[in-house]
Amino acid sequence: MDGGELKELPLGRGYILRTKGGTLLKRERIVYLFEWQEYMIIGNREFSVKTGEYIARAEKINKDTYIANLQFKNYIGKARIEIIDEEGRLTLEWEVLSDKVGKIYREGDIVEKHERLYRALVDSITKKAVALPFSVSTPTAFSVKESEEPVNELFAYHFLVNNRERIISAYEEILKRPHRKLVEREEWVNFWEVSEVEEGTVLSIVTHPEYLVKSSTSVAKHLKGYAPLKVSQGIKYESFDTHENRFTKHFLNELIMWGERAISAILNSSYLTREQKEKAVSNLKPILEDLEYYATSDIFEDVGEMGMFPYTSQVLLKREGYRDLLQLWREFKSYSPFFDEMQRAINNKNIPKLYEYWCFFKLVEELGEILRSRDTKIIISPLGELSEEGDVYAEFDNGWRLYYNKKLTSKKWSYSVSLRPDFSLFDGDPNESGTKLIGIFDAKFKVDIARIDEFAEEDREMEQRPDLKTWAKLEDIYKMHTYKDALRAKFAVVLYPGEGNIFFEVDEEAITDFALCHVINKKLEGIGYLGLIPR
Repeated sequence: MDGGELKELPLGRGYILRTKGGTLLKRERIVYLFEWQEYMIIGNREFSVKTGEYIARAEKINKDTYIANLQFKNYIGKARIEIIDEEGRLTLEWEVLSDKVGKIYREGDIVEKHERLYRALVDSITKKAVALPFSVSTPTAFSVKESEEPVNELFAYHFLVNNRERIISAYEEILKRPHRKLVEREEWVNFWEVSEVEEGTVLSIVTHPEYLVKSSTSVAKHLKGYAPLKVSQGIKYESFDTHENRFTKHFLNELIMWGERAISAILNSSYLTREQKEKAVSNLKPILEDLEYYATSDIFEDVGEMGMFPYTSQVLLKREGYRDLLQLWREFKSYSPFFDEMQRAINNKNIPKLYEYWCFFKLVEELGEILRSRDTKIIISPLGELSEEGDVYAEFDNGWRLYYNKKLTSKKWSYSVSLRPDFSLFDGDPNESGTKLIGIFDAKFKVDIARIDEFAEEDREMEQRPDLKTWAKLEDIYKMHTYKDALRAKFAVVLYPGEGNIFFEVDEEAITDFALCHVINKKLEGIGYLGLIPR
């Protein structure tokens, strides 16, 4: 059966997936499970089930029956499941859905609603990620971690567009004064062209009698009447084939390759409009044309492939052009997880993570309007010694900064333990003294929140009959209190894909109809929920 609701599903090798009173769907060969619902994998031998980093060993029920329970908590998206037994691994690819999505959109079945939400999130994220002015800041030392994975096309796009002048300036300087080295190469030359007689010259005459001819010259007197027509001569000349130029050529070809890949990704995107594609390509083409022009330079014709990176070269460290190119290389190779994690979330259909990215771009956009910032830019600092995860933040005209996933360390920001909210808003550079933390935003992919008059009752119910659903509503309130108190912030707000907005202002009545502009302009102090729905 391929389509509709199932109670169990054969998996192969004698294994069965069965629901425990929940829902199991199969559409067009895709198996859909549901978040929080319980499932069983049943087999007739010992086995284990691996999902991500978690491994569960099946429990023996009787001689021929083993059962492993399976449940996805706080996860929506593609899931890779491995059944491991004595025969090896059975790998299965499923998708996890959530009933929450059904409450965001009114039309369509649950699968259609998920696809609609996924497309809405990726569509918005892709457009914002291409349109917003990203900038990669300069690493401070070689200790910056280098990426172990290929560079992301989106990162390459912003790197090339934002650094065009620096890249062009570096290559222009190198081509004007390229590094050379003096080399000597053995060549066969006419006897009368010999400028210097060395041991190798004499040896070439003795070992190559085929070049000897009858002659009456003075040399022939010493060679029994013979003289050489050609001899081996060491010719000295300047070569561009240095380790530094091999690095220069390698980086040039890499930038061209990633520029072409970025253009291909833009043109093949199903989320960008024709006008957006044309604008993005027009931003990228000039730098790509410049790089391709440099690649045809005569200097690189005899330059070989880079076999080793010349980290200790004084030419790369000090010489103009080469030094600038080395700095660009460090920025290009330095690792910031922002783009990689975003692409991974898109590939895995990880709805909660995509919603987090979407909220970041949405906050940047709305805060820019509230603060009347015309030159908002997003800065990405590579991961290095001074930052565990690298810094990603939007900077507004008035100096305020909205940080993405920044660790707020104990003693400096928190008076207790270190905390990492999704988004933190500062009135300046947090590395400078006097900067204050204004507020905290935390993205939660959940739809239901309790009404104001329900919270007290929910709290009592939680004490008497602990329940996961009840706790999920109260947990956010408790967490916002933690953020606000420990970080001494003015406010802490949950962002969620729902309709109702609630703000509990300190020493005031709760506000049920508020917006982001009220929190910023009216300088509200407290905690609350703010609904943000992808359309």
